[in-house]
Amino acid sequence: MYRKFRLYSLLCILSYMTVVCLYAYYSYETRKNEITNLIDNRLYFGASSIKYLFAEDFHDRCTSADSISFEEEMENRRRLNGYVKTSPFKWVYTIIEKDGKYYFAAPTVSEEEAKQRKRWYYYPYDDIPAEFIEAFKTRKKTFVSYSDQWGHFRSVAIPEISRNGRVYLSCADLDISSV
Repeated sequence: MYRKFRLYSLLCILSYMTVVCLYAYYSYETRKNEITNLIDNRLYFGASSIKYLFAEDFHDRCTSADSISFEEEMENRRRLNGYVKTSPFKWVYTIIEKDGKYYFAAPTVSEEEAKQRKRWYYYPYDDIPAEFIEAFKTRKKTFVSYSDQWGHFRSVAIPEISRNGRVYLSCADLDISSV
């Protein structure tokens, strides 16, 4: 009888622990999804707005490293950096593709980066996330968490089409190193 009671007690405890663990896992996943959705919504609205900061034909004219004047690059940089200062984003930028290579058309540039090089327009994006390349191909927005030389981010890439039909990506990054 004592043996049956012990076995019954052990089964009850194991059942209880299983239910508690399942509930904890469910709660964690639900909260994680809620936070990710909030971040993704913020990213989407931020990235979809940056196209209005440029001249309407800007991305149509992004055809080579010298197709945009330094003055226009600096004006775009000023606008983007101002946008970032009043937003939760770490970086906002647009990416263009030419001959299978990817370039920053209009990137946010930190003060430190501005000291490193004069021009960031048409700067190669060599470690572009594979999901961004897929966004170019499928023309579907994509969200991705990744790390690169600039940090650990949750990002969105929204395919946009310029007035003359050029596809480019509008992107926004949130630093998630503390999440």
